[in-house]
Amino acid sequence: MKSRHRSLVTMGITSFLLIFSVLCMVILALLTFGSSHSDLTMSKRSIEQTTAYYHACCTATDLCRETEEELYQIRSTAAEEKDYYSNTASLCSLGFSWEEDSRMLTAEISYSDRQALHLELQVLYPQNPEDPVLEIHKWQTISTGEWNPDTRQPVYSSGLPS
Repeated sequence: MKSRHRSLVTMGITSFLLIFSVLCMVILALLTFGSSHSDLTMSKRSIEQTTAYYHACCTATDLCRETEEELYQIRSTAAEEKDYYSNTASLCSLGFSWEEDSRMLTAEISYSDRQALHLELQVLYPQNPEDPVLEIHKWQTISTGEWNPDTRQPVYSSGLPS
């Protein structure tokens, strides 16, 4: 009778361990699935943001190329340096703003609701046809949205618990 009682206890313990190990594996599988799902979501957002940034860079590169071509045309028609810089204001039609004092062209190319690519280009007067007409001073991502911190959850309370 004792040996039969021991086999039932042994069988009960192994069944319990089997159920416990299956339950642990199911819980770990669910945690892994949740983690991988959030990683996939974050990766998709990162891909979308990176793609938008590179599209903005392509747009900015095209804009710089068009501006350079326009400046070479302006240079070929301008008799003096003064005429060259006064005609540069016509580049505002390409999307730039012109600052005559600093001789800078500035533009912002928005690529998301909260970020834009900011360009600052120095306009140069070429002495020779091979000389450059533009110099890039800034090519950077800027934040265009307003940051609103989440203050819904109190982090610190001044009173001590009684």
